[in-house]
Amino acid sequence: MSLAPGSVATMRVLIVRLGAFGDIIHTLPLAADLAAAGHAVTWLCEDRWMPIIDGSPAISRIVPLPRKLLRSHEVPLTHKLRALRRVVRALRSERFDAVIDAQGLAKSAGWAAFSGARLRVGHGCARAREGSWLVSQRRAPLQAVHVIDQQRALALTLGVRPSGGWRFPLPAWRGERDRASQWLARERIARPWVLNVGAGWPTKVWPEARQSELLALLRGSGHTAVLVWGNDAELAAARRICAAAGHGAVAPPTTIPQLGGLLAHAEVVISGDTGPLHLALALGVPAVGLFGPVPAERNGPRGRGYRTLQAPGAAWERRDVSKVDMAAISAEAVLGQARAALSRMGA
Repeated sequence: MSLAPGSVATMRVLIVRLGAFGDIIHTLPLAADLAAAGHAVTWLCEDRWMPIIDGSPAISRIVPLPRKLLRSHEVPLTHKLRALRRVVRALRSERFDAVIDAQGLAKSAGWAAFSGARLRVGHGCARAREGSWLVSQRRAPLQAVHVIDQQRALALTLGVRPSGGWRFPLPAWRGERDRASQWLARERIARPWVLNVGAGWPTKVWPEARQSELLALLRGSGHTAVLVWGNDAELAAARRICAAAGHGAVAPPTTIPQLGGLLAHAEVVISGDTGPLHLALALGVPAVGLFGPVPAERNGPRGRGYRTLQAPGAAWERRDVSKVDMAAISAEAVLGQARAALSRMGA
């Protein structure tokens, strides 16, 4: 089998993208391009993120990496080594023609090397980190600005030329959509405006005061808000935000598929630069993205049903909220952009 540049012979391809939520969403169009070209795609990811892609029509097999076990201080080293050997055996049994390091870190490059694939592909040194580009035998071109286009460019090294718009081959999640429909019916909510209260980086979180101001505006305009959350701290924040505004409903606990089922019923989603925002894009649900430390032109949703707002501050600052002014994004601006997104979606 030829693996020369420009070859489109059917291949067994491994994608290494271990996490996280939004990053896996951003890599799905790459899997879609490879599958459309006839290649069999396997994906290595941390087990916590497996539900995002389990059942995707573009992915033939998922190899989960047991994140909690490997990070636990209570699990003996011998147990961890056995778990790692099992993953290596599972990968090598596939006899991959090519592996794509779509993450660009030392750990993902290590798994690309352990996979035993004949050809290793990755990002160049301007995109990859921690020396991971040294493992790659071919590297993607660096012209693209948006992270999704950067990921799709990885397919070029295998002779696959991406064409058309972004495609997100998510699982169907029919049961989860039905579950969300039943909950909304019990709450007497139709077509909610969904507000995601948190984010993985503190600097990406829109302040609670601004979120309460938005809920007050929605109450005055007749829109019902549903607040989604991902951990106990965000649940407490959601309750405070609703109490301060005297409006809104706090969503029940959700898995990622259940969150997808709920977002599918939303009229519009409002979120910082984190998983639920990118999931809304993948589902085709109108959304407004609130950006701070990461440029919206790199990570933001794109298309006629999507809008972004960028707060001033230090680029790529993860923790120091004093360096990113998310409060500069007003509730009125968010409401206006949401209405514009809905208007354009209906155009």
